[in-house]
Amino acid sequence: PVEVVYPDGKSIVYPDLEQRTVHTTAKYLNGIVGIDQSCDEIVALLKKMSLEAVVENAEKGEISVKLPLTRPDILQECDIAEDLAIAFGYNNIPRVPNSEATVGVPLPLNKLADIVRTEMAMAGWTEALTLSLCSHEENFGLLRRTDDGTEAVVLKNPKTLEYQVCRSTLLPGLLKCVRENKMHPLPFKMFEVSDVMFKCPGRPNGTQNQRRACALFSSSSAQFEIISGLLDTLMTALNVSHKKEAGGYYLEAADIPTYLPGRSANVVRVAESGHKTVLGSIGVVHPEVLRNFELDYPVSSFEINIEPFL
Repeated sequence: PVEVVYPDGKSIVYPDLEQRTVHTTAKYLNGIVGIDQSCDEIVALLKKMSLEAVVENAEKGEISVKLPLTRPDILQECDIAEDLAIAFGYNNIPRVPNSEATVGVPLPLNKLADIVRTEMAMAGWTEALTLSLCSHEENFGLLRRTDDGTEAVVLKNPKTLEYQVCRSTLLPGLLKCVRENKMHPLPFKMFEVSDVMFKCPGRPNGTQNQRRACALFSSSSAQFEIISGLLDTLMTALNVSHKKEAGGYYLEAADIPTYLPGRSANVVRVAESGHKTVLGSIGVVHPEVLRNFELDYPVSSFEINIEPFL
């Protein structure tokens, strides 16, 4: 045994050999397993599993179970129900038809993401799946972006410098993917459809995910028309035409630090109501960014938020 004295003077001897007690009901256990046993029968079955069970209130069907030190796998009531099912015997549980017919369907956002993936893959681009954590420098400094403290979700105790923040852009992951695959022949045509994360003080956990699509093209020249063509192909598949009218999208000149001056633009969507939304950006990546990621050839890319298409 080891006595641990805490800064406030509190002293505890470890390991703690006190048994933990879980309170449950016969109704809950029977409902989970699919049987109809009385409180006394349930207690007898649990004792077969070396669980010290006692009926607390027979009228309400309340049962208390003391957990031995040898059962750290039991965390909550459903774990006790599993032991009850084992003691009762899985083959002895009566089989009954399901009273509720359910049909599984994909979440609308996941279905949209699959459509985007399919269209980009059929266009001849290769999908990448990069890590959702990256370093603060990769998310900001290496992309020539400034951190104002309101965007990135920072880990409190990162294990390494490579995983300091939750990514707020997909581009660093693709650039690192190209860097690690320089031995392959040109051109590189890669894309990713995944989540990024932002701070959102109004939400319960203070964060918000956003599903994005990002693609990059790298060859002996940037060939902006290729990445622009992929964006147009994707928009056409989503029934969004290239126009400044309702139901369309267009490129609007913008000064974005990650891209070359004069070779970057915002991707703007015009809703049916006429409301304009900036989906993301497109452009030729700045040479300084390429140098930061140790890339030898020009890169053009786009990154857009696909959630407004739901």
